[in-house]
Amino acid sequence: MSPLASAPVQTAWPQAPDLTGCANSAHLEAAFAKDAVVRALDADGVGAVLREAADRSRAVLGLHNPTADEVRIHLPSLLPEHAERTWHFVSGSMHTSDTDGGLCVHLAPSAHVWLTTAR
Repeated sequence: MSPLASAPVQTAWPQAPDLTGCANSAHLEAAFAKDAVVRALDADGVGAVLREAADRSRAVLGLHNPTADEVRIHLPSLLPEHAERTWHFVSGSMHTSDTDGGLCVHLAPSAHVWLTTAR
């Protein structure tokens, strides 16, 4: 199966973010449609899944830290093809920092976060 094939990705955190209060839930829903492109990402031990609408116009990124230590994920390194996009918080728990090379997401032990971006 192609790594870009639409298939469910097994994760240890909820399969869909909590959309309560999300102003743009319609564009988020496109990333969870049956024809969405789903791919697991290699994030050095962090659970990471990218869900994109079939037309690739919408992306939702899920990150989960399964470890007992805080982790830092450099988004431009994880997703260089989305390096110029602006990420927006959807649900979960995190804090961020800016580096010369872009945004870093910090996750506490066992924390997860969902982020979104659109073209």
